[in-house]
Amino acid sequence: MILLVTGIFIPLAHADLGENLQKLQQQANAAYEQMMRAKKEVEYMEKDAAFAEKELQAAKRRLTDVERDTEAAKQKASDAKKRLERATVQWQEASDQLERAWLQSGRQ
Repeated sequence: MILLVTGIFIPLAHADLGENLQKLQQQANAAYEQMMRAKKEVEYMEKDAAFAEKELQAAKRRLTDVERDTEAAKQKASDAKKRLERATVQWQEASDQLERAWLQSGRQ
């Protein structure tokens, strides 16, 4: 009788152990799949971040170029304004001389 009862419980215990191992295996498989999805996501996000960094560096270079061009344009505008001022003064002087010459020619 003891052998009979022990013989029944051992296969049942073995069956429970098998079910536990199967559940643990399924959990391990699910965890592995989750880990692999997370790994792919990390790889994708790292590539995305690297691309964004390259885009940022390119934008900074473009900004630097635009700032340099802006400064050059401002300097050219300033130089042109100075030339205009000098030309205006010369024109005024020439106009004044012409006016004086006309006035003098009219008196004589």
